[in-house]
Amino acid sequence: MKIKLTNRLIAALTVTAFLTFPACKKDKDPVDNTKKVTVQLSGMQEVPQNNSTGTGTAQITFDPVAKTIAYSLVWQLGSSTATTSNMHFHGAEDGSDLKSSPVTIGITGFATGSSGSLSGVTRALTDVEVNQLLTGKWYLNIHSSTVGSGELRGNIKFN
Repeated sequence: MKIKLTNRLIAALTVTAFLTFPACKKDKDPVDNTKKVTVQLSGMQEVPQNNSTGTGTAQITFDPVAKTIAYSLVWQLGSSTATTSNMHFHGAEDGSDLKSSPVTIGITGFATGSSGSLSGVTRALTDVEVNQLLTGKWYLNIHSSTVGSGELRGNIKFN
């Protein structure tokens, strides 16, 4: 009788343990801390502003683990005879919507016509650059043959 009672006691404790303590996960579900924003590019955002009728859109995703920016751009310059001459991410510690900042990361592989699309991923940002980006001190700039200083600009602002 003692053996049956002990077996029943062990069985009861085992069932109680399963009901009382939920299954433990080895890994917690990862938290997605990526930052995403759609940036509109225009001549009105350039410093100084220009009267380009060109437009552009950039899908920007910042990955805080890799410290990289994935981007997807589509643009149309203001003149069909203009050519795309350069693209950059700009930023600085004192960067703002109201001033020009130095080139931080160049963008290569773009079409040189008056319009195009391009996707890519940047190099890893430094901690200082990450802070600048996340505090709204960076922008994307597209230069053209007709507006060499920058025809289209989009200020990068994460919500």
